[in-house]
Amino acid sequence: MIKPLMSLVIALLVAIMASPSQAQKRGKRMGEMQERVVERKEYDVKATGLAPIFPEKFSCDPIASPYGSPYRFDGSVRRQDRNSGLHGGLDISLNDGSPLLAVAAGKVIAKGEGGNLEGFYLWLLHAPADTGLPFWSFTKYQHLIELPSINVGDQIAVGQLVARSGLTGTVGPAFGPQGYPHLHMSLHVAPGPEFILGGEGKSTVSPKDGKLSDPMLLFMPADSKFDQAAELPDARKRLPVAIVGRDSRIHPAGSKVVWPVFCAEKPG
Repeated sequence: MIKPLMSLVIALLVAIMASPSQAQKRGKRMGEMQERVVERKEYDVKATGLAPIFPEKFSCDPIASPYGSPYRFDGSVRRQDRNSGLHGGLDISLNDGSPLLAVAAGKVIAKGEGGNLEGFYLWLLHAPADTGLPFWSFTKYQHLIELPSINVGDQIAVGQLVARSGLTGTVGPAFGPQGYPHLHMSLHVAPGPEFILGGEGKSTVSPKDGKLSDPMLLFMPADSKFDQAAELPDARKRLPVAIVGRDSRIHPAGSKVVWPVFCAEKPG
């Protein structure tokens, strides 16, 4: 009797030790709740009116739908269940497969395939030293034609080809069966590099104490009052933008932040 009883006790102890503790279960539930919160998070989006001025000798793909706009590229109204119907990034209309460039040096922190209105995506992290700006920048490229070949943890240079544009995530819900090939770029700014990865398909990077912002902030002078961009006079909202030519040279040379697509030199 003693031996069977001891065997039963040992089996029970092994089962208890192998099963997750209550603390582990609570931790897992908290993690799942945290991810759901990240996925549902809404941001206070406010249009800034900031717009690019490209070098006069170059022709660049412009913004088709700016940050904070209630309209898409074609004038249709945006769905109301995200950011109260306001655009959380900027759109640039492009052909399928157009090269997309790193707006600044940094590193890859996430990539994958999200759901509707997202498609293939890529997240880059840029330190203040990379941009010359007084905050950490998190940039997201989405609707890519395919999963980028660069890997999480890779270091990237300003102007480096990091992905190619597409229409993934646009077919059906928002743009009909034809979809809409374009780059949607979003920007989060934060005081540090810490972030939580969550949301559908782990596609949401939520920086600690971060804020969704107009990607055009990247082209403002370093001493700007970035939180007051919307209140600037109209003349100061036109921002000179550095670009990368078809020859892969940056204009003006030495610029730390560039337009995310190649620009063609004008004839003559």
